[in-house]
Amino acid sequence: MIPAWKIRREILRLKSQLSYLPRRIVEPLLRAHHDHTRWARIAVTEGPGRTSAKYAVFLIYQPGPLPGSILETCRYLGANDYSVVLVSNGALPPASRDSLRPHCRSILERPNFGYDFGGYRDGIHFLQRQGLSPSHLILLNDSIWFPMVSDSQVIGRLEASALDVCGLLLRPRRRGEAKRAFGRRHQATGPSEFLESYLIHLRQPVWESETFRRFWRDYKQSSSKWLTIKRGEIGFSKALQAGGFSVGALSGLTAFIDAISQQGAPFLDKALHYAAAPGMAFPTTVPELAEFGQEGAPSDQKRAYIIAIACRERFNASFCWATETLFETHFVKKHNSALFRMSREKYLEAIDAGDIRADAPAALEEIRRRVHAARGLES
Repeated sequence: MIPAWKIRREILRLKSQLSYLPRRIVEPLLRAHHDHTRWARIAVTEGPGRTSAKYAVFLIYQPGPLPGSILETCRYLGANDYSVVLVSNGALPPASRDSLRPHCRSILERPNFGYDFGGYRDGIHFLQRQGLSPSHLILLNDSIWFPMVSDSQVIGRLEASALDVCGLLLRPRRRGEAKRAFGRRHQATGPSEFLESYLIHLRQPVWESETFRRFWRDYKQSSSKWLTIKRGEIGFSKALQAGGFSVGALSGLTAFIDAISQQGAPFLDKALHYAAAPGMAFPTTVPELAEFGQEGAPSDQKRAYIIAIACRERFNASFCWATETLFETHFVKKHNSALFRMSREKYLEAIDAGDIRADAPAALEEIRRRVHAARGLES
C-alpha cells in the first residue's frame, strides 16, 4: 500500500510540472524573437554621464513615478567613477527619463522580459557591441535600497577584494547547506552557495573570459522567477566557479556564524533586541532560552539560539542590526515577505536609537512609508 503522503507529493509534483508546460513551449519562441529583434525594440537614450573604464549595469523596474532612491544610487555610482548604463524593464515615463539622464552614460528601455538577468544580459551585450572592456563591472538592480550610507566604502571594498567575483551576500543553496555551515553532516552536491544578484562586482579578466561570454550568450532568460534564480543567480555562480574563478561576498551565513561565535553578551543582547521573527518573540532570559532547548552558560545559549535561527531563516533579515554592524554592507532588501517587513521595522528602530548609521534621505523616507503602509494593512 502506497502511503497517502507519497501520493499527495507525486500529485503536487505532477501539477507543478504541468504548470510549466506552456512556458516550456512558448518561452523558447519568445527568447528567439527577443534576440532577433531586440536592438530594434530597445530604446537607447545617451546621457552626459561620465565616461570611465568602470561600468555599472543598473537594472530597474519603475513604471510609475521615479523613487528618489534610484537617483541616490546613480549619484553614488558616479561618485565612485562608474559610468552608469541604466537598463529599464519596460518603458520609462518621460519625467523619469529626464531625471535619470544627467546621471547616466546610456539608458536602455527594453521589453519587460526575463527579470533582472534578462536586463543584465542586454546591458552586457550593449557594452560588448560597443567594443568596451570595463576594468571593473558592477551588476545591480533596484530590489534593494543602496547605499544607505552616503560615504559607503562598499564599492572600494569590492574592488579591493582578492575575489574574482564578489557580491554583497553569499546565500546557501538549500536549507541543508545552512545546516552544514553550522557543522552538521550533509552530503553536498555542486556549489553550496551562490551570489544574490542585486549587486555583483567583477574585474576585466572575468569580463574578457570565454566563461563569462558563453554564459551570457547562452543564458535562457525566463519570466519565471524560479527559473531566473536557478539559471541566473545559481547558474552564474556555478558557471564562474566551474571556469576557475573565485566567487564570494562581503557577507554570508558561514561568516555570520563565525562572527556570532566570537561575540559577548552586550552584542548578543542587542542582536536579539533588534531581531525579526514574525509571529514569535525572541527569548532573552535564561529560563526562556532553556525552553528552546539551548543549554550552557547564558551567552552560549544566546549564541546557539541566534545561530539556530540564522540557519533556518535569512540571517540578514532576522538580525539586521547584527548583520549591518558586522559586515557594513549598507543595503536594505525591498522583499515584501513578513520577515523582511519586520526586519525593516527593526532597522528603523535601530536607526532612531542611534545604533545604525544611515543618511540616505530618499531611501529612508521610502522605507518609512513602506513600513507605515504595512502597519496599516496589518491593523
